[in-house]
Amino acid sequence: MKRTFITCCIIAIVLIGLSCTPGTTLEISVNKVDDGVVIQNVGNVDCLVFVSSPEGEQQFELTVGENVTVTDISQPIEVSAVTL
Repeated sequence: MKRTFITCCIIAIVLIGLSCTPGTTLEISVNKVDDGVVIQNVGNVDCLVFVSSPEGEQQFELTVGENVTVTDISQPIEVSAVTL
């Protein structure tokens, strides 16, 4: 379970610096909570976040500074994001 969470964090870190235009930064933060994860858009561009788990895939549109808590999902979890 720790390995999956670390993998999600690595994916989030890899997304840091992806950009569409100079000065645009896609950056998300993924933090584990009791029964899921909290995903926050800490970059300076709106993004679309995909969360995959054994229960299926969920999609969230996050504006700059916005976060979402995804609960009642089981491991493994994969998180990815793209700019809008």
